[in-house]
Amino acid sequence: MFFPFGGGTLKGVCKPGEVVWSRIFVDAGILRADIGRARSVELPAEEVASRWAQTTPQWPMMNAVLYGVTRDQFMARHKANHIQVAYAPSAEAADKALAAKAAMFRELGIDVSFCGASHGLE
Repeated sequence: MFFPFGGGTLKGVCKPGEVVWSRIFVDAGILRADIGRARSVELPAEEVASRWAQTTPQWPMMNAVLYGVTRDQFMARHKANHIQVAYAPSAEAADKALAAKAAMFRELGIDVSFCGASHGLE
């Protein structure tokens, strides 16, 4: 059991496709959101097994390419790799979903930072 006091996890590999990613965090007492676009990609089974061997195998895994954001840039701003994702049927639909999600965050009083490129807001 991964959690000593109960609970559970769901192991799996995320499906490929266009996504909107975001993460919420508190910085200097302010609720903030980073938001951007990415594509979840399918990797060979051997590579997935290798990655699971290097991390906690009980958790789900998304192999993604973040548009315009490097790994180091991603980790430098907020030192956690946990994000929320929403799939879209196309890149155009994902761009619209990103704009809608960012607008919702702002209406809730959350400070929004657009990260990377290819989000349709240039």
